[in-house]
Amino acid sequence: MKNTNSPFNKIKTLLGARWSSADYPGAEPRFQLTLFAKDILIFVFVPLFTVVLFKACENATGTTGKAKRPRRSEQAAVTDSSRSQIINFVQSVSQTRYAGVAKRSPGSLVKVRLLNMVETYSNVPVHAQIVDAGLGRPLMGGTLIGDAIADTSFDRVNINFRFVRDPRNNSVAIPVSARALGLDGTLGLIARKKEGFFARSAIGSANTTAQDLQGKGGGSDFKDVLFKALTAGLIQEFGSSSKVERNRAQVLTLRPHVEFYAELTDFFPGDSK
Repeated sequence: MKNTNSPFNKIKTLLGARWSSADYPGAEPRFQLTLFAKDILIFVFVPLFTVVLFKACENATGTTGKAKRPRRSEQAAVTDSSRSQIINFVQSVSQTRYAGVAKRSPGSLVKVRLLNMVETYSNVPVHAQIVDAGLGRPLMGGTLIGDAIADTSFDRVNINFRFVRDPRNNSVAIPVSARALGLDGTLGLIARKKEGFFARSAIGSANTTAQDLQGKGGGSDFKDVLFKALTAGLIQEFGSSSKVERNRAQVLTLRPHVEFYAELTDFFPGDSK
């Protein structure tokens, strides 16, 4: 039986926990090469670089009296080197604006899962979680945010995405231009109307009856005139309610956990062309 309290096992457990993390929130922790490389850099290369730098400074101090005035060619080389460093610094700021984010071209596909219930009364918000590495592993588990609009002629919902949120940093939202595709590659997602066929038929009949009651002209019979006067408010309210229910029944809906693709329609990130 292995001794779990031995110093070796304790160190092994500590390092395993230090070099393991989840790819995205809720995922199973696994060994991360980047964490291991980071520790190697900090605990091996940084001390080694410090020692080398110290020796170099020590040697330079010992030969200060023998140093000569640099020639014009050497001064030009130093000037050119300084100018090059300034240019590289500006480029690095642009390239590291979104550190760790993979560059992608238009047409790239990202698999996502719908998080919220979508009912297309008008332009409605859509939140979808990234479930693959289509935008790079750092954004797995992140959230695409966009808007949905219904196409009632074909019972489809079109979605356009505008931002992607970093799953590890709530203050970062990267602009993105993407649209929803079905898993078969068709534009938009097939949706269902909020009410079934028979419910919509019944509501439509009620709306038609209310319109007929409201559109009847006054008859010569005193009983008809009196009946309409007494029930005018009721008929009007019935007609208004039936119209609202009819419009509500035509709403297209998408339930959470539906999986689909988000297709990039522009370069990602936007300054990485």
